[in-house]
Amino acid sequence: MTQSIQSLIASSVNGVLREQYPTQYSSLCHAHAIVGANLISIVFNRVYRPVAGLALIDCGSGKFIELLDNDAFARPEGGAFHCWIESADPSFTEREIVDFTFRHNHEYAANNGFKWTAPRPPAYLWGPASRILVKGQLGTLPGSFPDGTVWLHETDEGFNWIMRHAADNINAYVKLTGMALQRLRAALPPESTLLEPLLPPRELTDSARASVPDPA
Repeated sequence: MTQSIQSLIASSVNGVLREQYPTQYSSLCHAHAIVGANLISIVFNRVYRPVAGLALIDCGSGKFIELLDNDAFARPEGGAFHCWIESADPSFTEREIVDFTFRHNHEYAANNGFKWTAPRPPAYLWGPASRILVKGQLGTLPGSFPDGTVWLHETDEGFNWIMRHAADNINAYVKLTGMALQRLRAALPPESTLLEPLLPPRELTDSARASVPDPA
């Protein structure tokens, strides 16, 4: 079955971070958000941005993962907050929400003492805010969320933190984004021209790779 470009992008970001951080990947929402926003913006030539703030994730049976520690942005060790991606391009008629860590929610729950009884989460969330976001303020939210939805709230502290974090680690994120872009190219059908303006032809990169002397 043919995979959508959204699915291939999600898999590329997840694959790189899982490969580079095999014991931490399920908790690296900030890295998924920054690398993911970079890659989506490059591929579609539309502006997406990483977002940081608070979240509630339905575990099932009336229980939630509560990522509500806004003070964590001021602590070096971090804490219980969440990061995701939002469209920020004026061409959008409705804001898009993207969360590439949604597939890890059941793992995160198990690793942090939460009992997960909800259905296995989808591989990612990507769509209009009206379909993905649960509306309401803390204290007035329903006791359960529809599958594939989440409550998110950006904060000023989260905005300042993720902008500073991305700038402080720009070289690492450029490298990770490049790795995700190459992984995406490898996953596309050979005849695809989606990334032609962004990367040299496959035969050129293959030839260059073959010309590099074997270090052994």
